[in-house]
Amino acid sequence: EVVKIERHAARDYREGEMIVKFKATSPVRVKAIGKKLTSGVSQVDRVFDELGVTDGEQLMPLTGAHTANRAKALKSVTGQIIPDADMTLLYRLQFDPKQVDVYQAIDRVKTLPEVEYAEPNYVVYALSADEGSDLYDTTDEVASYTSEPLFPQQWGTVAMGLPQLWAYPKITNKRPIIAILDTGVDITHPDLKDNIWTNTLELEGSEGEDDDNNGFADDLYGYDFVNNTGRLGDWNGHGTHCAGIAAAVGNNGIGVAGANPDALIMPITVMQSDGTGDVATIIKGIDYAAANGADVISMSIGGYGYSLAEEQALAK
Repeated sequence: EVVKIERHAARDYREGEMIVKFKATSPVRVKAIGKKLTSGVSQVDRVFDELGVTDGEQLMPLTGAHTANRAKALKSVTGQIIPDADMTLLYRLQFDPKQVDVYQAIDRVKTLPEVEYAEPNYVVYALSADEGSDLYDTTDEVASYTSEPLFPQQWGTVAMGLPQLWAYPKITNKRPIIAILDTGVDITHPDLKDNIWTNTLELEGSEGEDDDNNGFADDLYGYDFVNNTGRLGDWNGHGTHCAGIAAAVGNNGIGVAGANPDALIMPITVMQSDGTGDVATIIKGIDYAAANGADVISMSIGGYGYSLAEEQALAK
């Protein structure tokens, strides 16, 4: 359930959910014992009982650990250094909304010395990304990707100077991987299917098995974190549209040319078919993308709440 607040105070969030980061030095380890969720710390468990906490999910099990030798510091859009935080104890907790509202639950959890921070699980939305204009000249000497049938509608591609960039010689044969975190990707689309990333260890393995031991069975071409399956699709179209902008196949006489037609597309579904999602699911997608070799993470999404958890996850 999505709770909508006055747009000017806009802080849409998932009712009955919060994102909690426990301190790296704390002994907290959230797990289910029967029908009860325990943290391994008595005072934390008492608060869980008080709030009616029913479920918990670790959000960055693959890449959350602190990287001691990270090559460079990352900066936010404001120029501030973003520290490499230990994200192994970042959880989505579900509680009984009939017992307490989100902000009351967060205030109560923050009183625990084991907690670094807590925040709502903010809702995010797919952003529009339309291209369509013929108000430019295509007579410049550029790469042949410009011969694609719908290239004259790609005004953004030209505005960014990508045709001039395509004309430069390649400096490597390695194909970059672009993770598309969105409503999904139609991996059978004729202008995308030849550029879909493949998890070869799963492709050559057994059906129903986690052949590469990454925690996800049958993630042959990516993963759907909304439905928790390796079976991929896009029942909205937004993710497929964004995948095409990023890396549609070039020189195939179909549709458009991607910004990098040589890139591979890693489909990661984090948004529902109605174009909505939430921060916790997005963080799980970020974790998967980073752990499976994505060079770029593309997220054409936005919301009204600031999430420290999302910022720290992206800094990993």
